[in-house]
Amino acid sequence: MSEDIVDVRNHLKRIIESSDEKQKEIADKIGISAAHLSKFLNGQEISLWMVLEIVRYLDKDNEVEIMRQCCLEATKKNIKTAFEYAHSKSLDSVTCMLLNKTLDGNNRELKEWAIVYQWQLWSKYNRVYSEVDYLEMLKKLQPNSHDLKTLLQILEMLCFYYSEKYDLSLHYIKKIHNMLPEIKDPFIKKAFLSRTDEALANMHLKFENEIDKSRVAAEKLIERNFSVNSVTNGYFILGLSYLFESYEKTSNFLKKGIQLNNTKERYFVANDLREQLAIANLFWNKPVPKEYIVTDFIKSVVNKVNLKYFYDDKYYSALAFYFDGRRERSQEKLLLSLHVFCEKKDYFRANLPKMELLKLGVDYNILKREVKISEKDNYRSFDYFSNSTSICF
Repeated sequence: MSEDIVDVRNHLKRIIESSDEKQKEIADKIGISAAHLSKFLNGQEISLWMVLEIVRYLDKDNEVEIMRQCCLEATKKNIKTAFEYAHSKSLDSVTCMLLNKTLDGNNRELKEWAIVYQWQLWSKYNRVYSEVDYLEMLKKLQPNSHDLKTLLQILEMLCFYYSEKYDLSLHYIKKIHNMLPEIKDPFIKKAFLSRTDEALANMHLKFENEIDKSRVAAEKLIERNFSVNSVTNGYFILGLSYLFESYEKTSNFLKKGIQLNNTKERYFVANDLREQLAIANLFWNKPVPKEYIVTDFIKSVVNKVNLKYFYDDKYYSALAFYFDGRRERSQEKLLLSLHVFCEKKDYFRANLPKMELLKLGVDYNILKREVKISEKDNYRSFDYFSNSTSICF
């Protein structure tokens, strides 16, 4: 199929004509009326979520190409859905074209909607992230639309989530879940739910150490199949959740995520998952295949090189202290690993050094008294660990 679709409707008509199914049968299967399907095929505009269902049923392999054209053709009725679809599929050029179409218009609600997507696009490419600036921008808008109010709540939640203020994020998610039932557009509702569930799955596992809850949220992401990102997050969380229980399950889920991202455009995501798989292999004392050694950090761990170079690295420090501490049987480095994981509020992975410290015979009640952590949340985390029954040691 060519990249530029001149006439979406004729393309879909030809598919129907070449099949044995009648229009009413197709409409019944995708959950819309035959009248709506007929209107669309005959040139009239219907809700974009209906168009998406038609496209996914008739030509799923070319969904993005077809929907790109449909989003660009969207009028006032479907602009909001078009923005969210373009955002979910990272169709940034489409988002820019929709912005050009909308920002100069007179419709206040759509202009505000466009401003929010413009800000999201700007944040995506801006290397300097300011939580204060982000929140100030969001609070400038005073929307009347329930959909936009919900989106602003989601963006505030994500702002706190990325800043590791997880208590606030969880508070916002409760509010958002109460707002979602009032959203009428099925696609927008599904999109917003996926945004919140991605954060929720991560927080259930890493922040709350609630393994079962994290798996339920991750499975929903995979079943909903909203976007590559959301499904990838589902596989990642499921894989990580089994780290201490089953190498086979961890490996299988991470490999599914790698396969899903096995394209040139998403190689960096696949490599992130390969690195996680390498860490699982190292944890389970299994050889690390060459194709999983995708970073200097993993290469250094595999070669048993001292990891001091990574001790100040924001991303790798906790793991560097952990792997050196485990190899050297060093309580000091394992304690540092535990401290850094807790500072990052990654209480699930903090079980890595905790397990090694327990193997070395360290009384965890003593650790609670000896390890000094300045943040109040981290004191709570040690109490939480000592009472945790999620992991069998």
